[in-house]
Amino acid sequence: MIRVLIIVLILLAALIFAPEISAYKGYILISFDSYTTYETTIINAALIAVIFYFLLLFVEWILRKLLSMSSVTRGWFGQRKTRKAQKNSLLGMLALLEGNTKQAQKLLSKSASRSEAPALTYIAAARASHKNGDFNQRDDYLQSANTHPGCKLAVGLVWAELQLDAQQYENASATLNELNQNFPKNKQVLQHYMTLYPALNQWQELITLINNQRKLTGLNDQQFAELELHAHQQLFKQLAQESGQLLNDYWHKDVARWMRKELSYQEAMLAALVEHDRGKVAQEFLLDKLHRQFSLPLLPYLQKIQVTDYYPIIMFLEKQLKKSAHVDYIHQALAHLKLKEGQNEAAIEHLTESLKTLPNIADYKLLASLLEQEGKEDQANLCYREGLTFAAKPISTNLIHIDS
Repeated sequence: MIRVLIIVLILLAALIFAPEISAYKGYILISFDSYTTYETTIINAALIAVIFYFLLLFVEWILRKLLSMSSVTRGWFGQRKTRKAQKNSLLGMLALLEGNTKQAQKLLSKSASRSEAPALTYIAAARASHKNGDFNQRDDYLQSANTHPGCKLAVGLVWAELQLDAQQYENASATLNELNQNFPKNKQVLQHYMTLYPALNQWQELITLINNQRKLTGLNDQQFAELELHAHQQLFKQLAQESGQLLNDYWHKDVARWMRKELSYQEAMLAALVEHDRGKVAQEFLLDKLHRQFSLPLLPYLQKIQVTDYYPIIMFLEKQLKKSAHVDYIHQALAHLKLKEGQNEAAIEHLTESLKTLPNIADYKLLASLLEQEGKEDQANLCYREGLTFAAKPISTNLIHIDS
C-alpha cells in the first residue's frame, strides 16, 4: 500500500513539475580548451546519466558472474586435488602396511599437505623413507610433521624410535633428552630410554632410571627383578674390565645392602671378576662370603678363579672338612684345587672321597685319568667301569658339579 502511495505521489509530482521543466530546459556545455565537445539539455544529460548508471550496473553484474564462475572453477579443481590427495594418502598407508615402501613413500609424500591429517601422513612417509634407508628424507618429513600444532610429542617419539632402529644412538639420545625435558615422566619416553641405555652400555643410568620411575616401566615384580639383575650383571662386567678394585669399591659403597645378601648378585660379582681375570679380588670376595655363610652354589667359582697362590682357599676348605655337613662338595673342590697345584696324589684322594656320596661322570673320568698317569691301571679301569655304570642311571639334578 505504501509503495502504491509513493508511486502515485511521484506521478503527481511529474505532472506538476514536468511542464515547468520542459519550458525551461536549460543546457549543459562541456568543453576543453575553447573547443566545444558536447552540448545538450539538462533533461537529456540527466537521462544519459541514468542510462550510464544502469549500464555500469549491468557491467558490474557481468563481471561478478564471470568472477564467480572463476571461483567455482578454482574451487572445483581444489576439491579435486584434495580428493586425490586423500585417496593417495589411503593407498600410501596400505602400501606401507604391505611392505611396498617405495610406492608408499611416493604416494604419502605427494598427498601429505592436502590430506585430512597431514602430520600423520608425514609420519607415515617418514616410516617409509626409513625402511628405504633414506634417513635424511625421513628427518625432513618428520620436521614437516612437527610444524603442526599438538604433534611434538608424537613426532618426537616416532623420531626416537626410528633413530634407535637405525642405531643412531647419539641422535636418539638428543631426541629423548628434549622430550624428557618437555614431557617429563612419559611412559613411552621411558621405554625408549630402556632401549637406548643398554645399547650405549650406560648401565648405571638404566639402573637409576628404572628405580626412579618404577611404576612407569609397566613391569611386574619378577620382570623388574630380572631387568635390575641383568643391568647389575652388565655393570659389574663393565667395572671389572676397568679394575677389580673399582668393582669391589662399588659393591661395598653403592650396591644396596639387600642385594649384597642375595646369592644371584654375589654370583654376578664373581662371574664378572672371573671373566676379566681379577683372580685376587675374586678370591678375597669368595672367601669373605664363604666365611659369612658357606653357600654351595658359590663353590664352583673356586676352580674358575685364577691366582698364583691357592693356599688361602685350600686352608679354608680343609678347616671346613671338620665342621661342615657338605664334606663331599668340599672334597670335590679340594680335588680340583690340589690338581691346579700339581698335587695329583692329593687330588686322587679327595676325588675318591667325593665320589662316594657325590658321583658324577666328569669326576669319574678325571679320577681314572689321574690313576692312569700314576700307573694304576687296574684302579683306573675299575673307575671307568663305575663311571659307565653311573652314566646308565638317571642323573640327579640336585648335584652341584665343578668342571675341571
